[in-house]
Amino acid sequence: MIRLNGKRALCILVSLVLVASAPAAAEIVLFAAGPDQISSLGVLGIAEDLHGDLYFGTDNGLSIYDGTWRISHRTFGEPSTGLLNDHILAVAFDSEGRLWLGYPDGLQRLEGNGFVTIQDQQLLKSLDIHDLLLANGRMWVAAGNSGVHRYLDGGWTWFSPQGSEGLGCNYVQSMASDSTGDTLYVACNEGIYVTKNTDEPVAFIPVPGGSFTAGEGMTVQSDPFGGIYIFNKSVLFHYTQPDQWDLILSSSDLTPGIDITDVRADSDGTLWVATNNGIYAWKDGQVGTRLGVATGIRSNGVKKIYIDSQNRLWFVTTENVGYYRIPQAMAAGGSVIPITTFSVQTTIPTPAPQGTQAPVITPAISYGVVQVTPSATPSNPLSDLLNAISGFFNGLFHR
Repeated sequence: MIRLNGKRALCILVSLVLVASAPAAAEIVLFAAGPDQISSLGVLGIAEDLHGDLYFGTDNGLSIYDGTWRISHRTFGEPSTGLLNDHILAVAFDSEGRLWLGYPDGLQRLEGNGFVTIQDQQLLKSLDIHDLLLANGRMWVAAGNSGVHRYLDGGWTWFSPQGSEGLGCNYVQSMASDSTGDTLYVACNEGIYVTKNTDEPVAFIPVPGGSFTAGEGMTVQSDPFGGIYIFNKSVLFHYTQPDQWDLILSSSDLTPGIDITDVRADSDGTLWVATNNGIYAWKDGQVGTRLGVATGIRSNGVKKIYIDSQNRLWFVTTENVGYYRIPQAMAAGGSVIPITTFSVQTTIPTPAPQGTQAPVITPAISYGVVQVTPSATPSNPLSDLLNAISGFFNGLFHR
C-alpha cells in the first residue's frame, strides 16, 4: 500500500482540482530583442499591410514580421535609400499602400523601392512626428507642438493650434477615427476635438467633456462598431456623437490600483485592456480572461497591444514582444488596406544569393500550449499565486 503524508495528499488534491477546472488552451508566442528577432522592446508604432506583414517602429530601427523577422536600420548618406533615423515614433500605411514613418526629425514615405524624405518646415511646421493616422483617404500627421497636418492628393494643409479651424491645443497626444473613417478625433491636454473628415473647410469643435476630465495621458482609440474609446490610466469611456458618454470600466473593476496603458476592440465585441498588471478581456461587464505571468507572457507590465488580421493579439511588455491567438474571434484594429509591392532594405538579405549560406534565423520562443483561465469575476494577484503553487506541486511530483 502506498502511504501519503498530509502535505503530499494536499498537494495531489489541489493539483487535481486545478487540472479538472483547466479550460481549453491557447497559444502564446514570445520574441526577445536581438538582431535575429525584434530589434528592440521600445515599440512605439505598429501597422499591418495587406499581406499580413507587421511593421514595428522601435527606438532601434524598423522590425518587420512575416513569420520571420527582418530589421532595417538607418543608412548614412542618401536618405532615399534607407531609414532617416533609427528612432521611429509612428508607423502607418496610406490609401495607396505606401509605408509612412514618423521620426523625431522628419517624415518618410516609401515610394517603390525608395523613400521620399520630408524635412521641409514649409510643409511640416514641426519635424517631431509622433502620430500618424489614415482616415477616409487622408493621412493625418501629429507634429510636435504644432497641432496637426493633413496630406491629401499630394498636397499638405496645416491646422495650427488656436487657428481659425478651431483646434484649441498644441501637442496632440493621439488621434482616432470612427469605423467609417468619416470623423476624426484628436486628444490633447486641453481636451478632445472632433472634425468631420470629409468637410471642407475643416472645422474642429470641442467634444463636450461629460464626466471625463481632460489631461495628460488621455488617449483616443477607434471602435470597429462605431464611435471611439477614450481612456486614461484609471478610467475608460465609450463616446458617440453628439454627446453620448458611456462608462465602460475603471481600473478598480479589473484589479484595484493598476494603470490602464492601452485598449483594443475585436469584432466579436470583446475589449482587450492592457495594464501594468497584464491584459484583461472585458465583455458583458466582466473579465473573461486575464493574460499575465501565470499564462506565459513573462511580464505583467504591458505597454502596448495591437490586434492583427490573423486574430493575434500582439503585446509589448517590459520583457518581450509576443502574441496570443484570440479564440473564436475575428480580429479588428489592424488597418488592412490595398498596398503596392515594395521592398525595404534590411540587415538580413532575403533570400540569400545563390551559392552562399542562408542567414540563420533564430526561431521565436514558443510556449505552445498555455492554459488561460477564464473568470466571471475580475482577476487579482491571488490567481497568479495559485498558479505558482500549482507549478510548485507539479515540480514535487517529478522529483
